[in-house]
Amino acid sequence: MQNNRSFELLNSLSFCVFDLETTGGSHISDKIIEIGLVKIENLKIVDQKSFLIKPEKQIPDFIQKLTNIREADVDNAPLIESVVDEILHFMGESILVAHNTSFDVPFFNSVLRRLGREELKNKAICTNLMTKYMIPNLLSSNLNYMSKIFNLKHQKAHRALDDALASAELLLKYLTIFIQKNIQKVNSLYYPKNKFELDRVHFKKDIPKKDVIELISSIKTPCIVTLKGIEGVVLFSFVSLSREDETKYLAEKINDIDYEILTVKLIGPLFQGLIEMSTYFSKLSERLQIETIQKLCTFHSIDFALVNDSKSLEFSHDFLIMNHLIPEQFVIYPLLALHQKSELVFRYPTHQNKLVQYINSKSLRINQGKFKKDHLPLLINNFLVVYLKNHDGYLLINRTQQKIVNTDIQSSLEKFISQNPNNYQFPQFYL
Repeated sequence: MQNNRSFELLNSLSFCVFDLETTGGSHISDKIIEIGLVKIENLKIVDQKSFLIKPEKQIPDFIQKLTNIREADVDNAPLIESVVDEILHFMGESILVAHNTSFDVPFFNSVLRRLGREELKNKAICTNLMTKYMIPNLLSSNLNYMSKIFNLKHQKAHRALDDALASAELLLKYLTIFIQKNIQKVNSLYYPKNKFELDRVHFKKDIPKKDVIELISSIKTPCIVTLKGIEGVVLFSFVSLSREDETKYLAEKINDIDYEILTVKLIGPLFQGLIEMSTYFSKLSERLQIETIQKLCTFHSIDFALVNDSKSLEFSHDFLIMNHLIPEQFVIYPLLALHQKSELVFRYPTHQNKLVQYINSKSLRINQGKFKKDHLPLLINNFLVVYLKNHDGYLLINRTQQKIVNTDIQSSLEKFISQNPNNYQFPQFYL
């Protein structure tokens, strides 16, 4: 553990991770059929319990299929009132944790009220909400997916103890991250926003520059480095594939520029990073704009003369699809408007209808001449046009006059996905 104070802070806490399986979502009419509980102390799982509960009402078929808990499984199970004291004793005064506390805690409190018992007074943390704060732009934060991308054990989804154990492993992963990111207050566990995101890290100017450069040198995936001065004025921004020559250039700029805040952010493909960098580009001096593009041309074997044209070069296609930083996510842009506001982040095949609607909507507006162009800075636009002609890893699509359907892009998209696996290792590798 890198920070003893942060370690001691979190090591002193006791957590009870729990999960409920119920006959439905109504606090009034539905009942608990299973509860799983996991105790964490000293940053380790130290105990666990689970109970099948007789609900005294029929378990709906869809719940039986979802949980694999049948009527026969709970026929001889105890009623909730006969085990509630054991459950409450196990919880004790621990911080309660669930992957959806907005459901589990109120539901359990409704049971306590029905039994004439006092509601829970424990503080509660939601690993689902925590996930959304720590991994921006995540489209799915369900427990199955989180277990997959963090390589955690999760054997039986929608069984209370297995879900509680997976949530406990996820919490322990996050607690480790909080320690590495130098957590100072317990309250940050409940609202870890703008400080603990896994895809970025901020350095104030008092952090030794050699430590900053050391971190950048350790990164093996694409990133964008941005230096800001007083009142957030952008002094420098550069997209790097984290190759040795690029890292050396970044080190030179970090040592030369007197910045207030330096931000390192992981990105997906270089193309996407340059779209983000373009929002800062116009704020740089003309000299630094030219230097930046010249360096990009050098690092990517592009003739600067092809990019340094007085006119805006045109893309050969209308849409571009690429991998996203987050596994199993992709992003599409209309090439007439390369801006974060015009992107669609999607999963496939989950969001295939949304993707087709996006392409059809944008195509119609382009065909009708109603599409609002969002012009990139000339040098970045021209660099991207030339870069795209010489690099793979992107799927290019043209608009059509007629509406497309899922099958029109299915084969090309599935071929692209199979030939371009996501190798960014995020969020297992994080900043």
